[in-house]
Amino acid sequence: MSETPPVDDATLAALATLAVPTVTASLAKLGYDHTYAVGITPMAEPGESRMVGRARTLRFIQLREDLVRAQYDDLEASPHRHALESVQPGEIMVIDARGCLEAAVVGDIFTRRVQALGGLGIVIDGVCRDISAIREVGLPLYARGVHGQGIDRRLMSVDTQQPVQISGVAVLPGDIVLGDGDGLVVLAPHTVHDVIAEASTHETLEAWIRAEISAGRGSLHTHYPPQPHVLDEFKAWMRSQGEDPSDMEFHL
Repeated sequence: MSETPPVDDATLAALATLAVPTVTASLAKLGYDHTYAVGITPMAEPGESRMVGRARTLRFIQLREDLVRAQYDDLEASPHRHALESVQPGEIMVIDARGCLEAAVVGDIFTRRVQALGGLGIVIDGVCRDISAIREVGLPLYARGVHGQGIDRRLMSVDTQQPVQISGVAVLPGDIVLGDGDGLVVLAPHTVHDVIAEASTHETLEAWIRAEISAGRGSLHTHYPPQPHVLDEFKAWMRSQGEDPSDMEFHL
């Protein structure tokens, strides 16, 4: 598996201005249909869920008693702890916990450590615990829910920085994770520039449509999706703003 090129911080900042639904739709237009993590939602308070960063991965499997004991006998041998202690600034910890709803893989202390290391968020295909304390930390965290008990009853960590699966979405180390109140989407690094170009145009169009609808100048029949004469009006508006829409493609 070839190494993917890194995405620079300026590009990530541009991506962070876009909404998850828009980016998901843009990826589908580019031929990527399995990028949105269904059922994994923000656990933070409203306004604290937006995040974008590079993925660092961790994978769990079903616990086997004779193997898991070694991880507790030598904590430094635990992929779980090693992954969390290896987080680099700008990364998002992505944890494949098999969708297990009965064993929390992260609590508030682990969350604080990820934040202290410069991590920008945590994603769990599974559950967390200590949610009230996690919300005090202020680090975006996405999961399927909460559970009061830890991993020792169900799961064991097996590897880190390998491909994982989050709610049916493949995630490789270095992939780009974008999250907001609508959930999260995963982008292969080489798609990011094309997505930004397509999604930025889409969001500009939708912002204009919202303004037209709010002002009573349009209807769902004419403006959503926009009919040809409406697109002509939008292009005229763009030209009035000093923008050239001639090379842009518009579709909803």
